[in-house]
Amino acid sequence: MVDYFVSNIKEVKMDRVLVNGSKNAFIQWLVTKENDSNYAVRKFTLLRDGIIPMHIHKYQETVVVTKGKCKVCVSDKVYELKEGDYIFINSNVKHAIINESDQLEFFCIIDYPDDMSIITLNEDCNKK
Repeated sequence: MVDYFVSNIKEVKMDRVLVNGSKNAFIQWLVTKENDSNYAVRKFTLLRDGIIPMHIHKYQETVVVTKGKCKVCVSDKVYELKEGDYIFINSNVKHAIINESDQLEFFCIIDYPDDMSIITLNEDCNKK
């Protein structure tokens, strides 16, 4: 069991987001169950024209924007988020994120249900 640990984001490997249809989207897993945590903290970076398409999953998530601006399509609504904004998305609620700046960065905190699979939906995010 880990009592605590200290690290730096620059030391964490950056991987491509694996949601089918994602473009110019990268993820870093900062805190995970491998650290004896019941939740995960992830940092996402979306470059220009970056997108994570409409998808659903069983885990809950909170997205906190730290740089740039984006559109978040959630259920059948569209929200514009900027630095300092955050959104909670419950399990099995469809959502997508579209970068609208040079570079978007956000933290995403999730829980760990038994099923961590992601289902990509064949739906567009309304870009209004």
